[in-house]
Amino acid sequence: MKPVPFPYALNIGTDELQDFHARFGLHNPTPLEQEPSIPVTTEMARWLAGRFAAKEAARKAAPGGATSVSWKDVLVRAAPASSAGSSRPEIIYLNGHESRLGKLSISHDGDYVVATVLAAGD
Repeated sequence: MKPVPFPYALNIGTDELQDFHARFGLHNPTPLEQEPSIPVTTEMARWLAGRFAAKEAARKAAPGGATSVSWKDVLVRAAPASSAGSSRPEIIYLNGHESRLGKLSISHDGDYVVATVLAAGD
C-alpha cells in the first residue's frame, strides 16, 4: 500500500514551560519591579509564561520554520468574539508572512504551561 500524502499544508508547533513562576517571577527583576508597589504575582507570571510559550510554538509552526520569524513577527491576541460571546487566542504572523493567522491553544496546569499552534504551510 502506497502512503498517501496529507492533503493540506499544515505546520504545528508546541512549547512547554515548567516552574514558570521562578523563571518569570522574581528572576532578574528590574529595579522598578523590585518596588513593593508592583508585586510580581503568580497570575502575572502565568500570563508571561503563556505568552512566551505561545510565541515559541508559533515560531516552530511558522511556514518557514523557527528561523524564518522573530519574536516581533509573532502577535498573540484574542480573536474577535464569536456569536456565543467567547473569544479564543490566535497567532498573527507579521512582516513578510502576509499577516497569516495561526490557531493557538494555551493550557496551564500547576507549574506547567503548554502552547500549541497550528498554522498553514506553504
